[in-house]
Amino acid sequence: MTRNTRRRIAQKSGIYLAITLITIVLVFPFVWMVCTALKDRTEMFSAVPTFLPKRVTFENFRSMWYDYKFFNYLRNSLLVACSTTLVSLLFSTFMAYGISRFRFRGRTVVFDLLILTQMFPTPLLILTIYVTFAKLGLIDSHLGLVISYCTFAIPFATMMLKSSFDGLPVELEEAASIDGSGVLGTIFRIVLPISAPAIVAMGLFCFILAWQEFMMALTLIRTTEMRTLPVGIQMMVGFRDIMWGPLMAGTTVVTLPVVVLFIFFQKYLVTGMTMGAVKG
Repeated sequence: MTRNTRRRIAQKSGIYLAITLITIVLVFPFVWMVCTALKDRTEMFSAVPTFLPKRVTFENFRSMWYDYKFFNYLRNSLLVACSTTLVSLLFSTFMAYGISRFRFRGRTVVFDLLILTQMFPTPLLILTIYVTFAKLGLIDSHLGLVISYCTFAIPFATMMLKSSFDGLPVELEEAASIDGSGVLGTIFRIVLPISAPAIVAMGLFCFILAWQEFMMALTLIRTTEMRTLPVGIQMMVGFRDIMWGPLMAGTTVVTLPVVVLFIFFQKYLVTGMTMGAVKG
């Protein structure tokens, strides 16, 4: 074995070891959360902590579901997240394609304004959004929550999809135009199928944004029946006591859909985020 071979093996071993350690550090809190959700209260607060539950129990999940109205929170979050994803993709896809392919006056200004929207933190905008929505009667409504999420999701998704459309060969669209296809036909038959990974990636981003957002939901929603999952889980933290069992169970249920989506769409997510990064 030559010196260069030993050096390459040592480098790869170091990289694999570093990746393994980082993975363990990142996955450990999730595994601990799931294990805690499966423990009873006695084992959870025992003097000698245990990693794996000695006796698996689903009492925390039952309490989460029936005692804390978890189904209402889950339904509200699904409604808001899915609506935000569909509306954001609808607007951002066509807006990104228009900015990428058409030359019009103010095109650069529009794109610069999209970038400008990403410079302001959410806490700075909450007061303005609250006052505006109060005058429009959108407080304590899912519609107002969807609109507020779209104001953050659409600009980012538009910029990312615009970069993806810039990387597509114009010759494909010109060929479709020669064959008699209109603009909408070209978009639906050529552009969208090729850009599916980028669109899926942006859809996943929009869904996660609406699924896990807490501050805007806490500010705009007042009644318990309209609250989403992050706010509903926060209600398990009382003034004198924290319901750790139902809290861990609820957090597990909230995290699982995101983990499943990431695993299922991992290929599309990686491809979509890198499309348009290198232009031919």
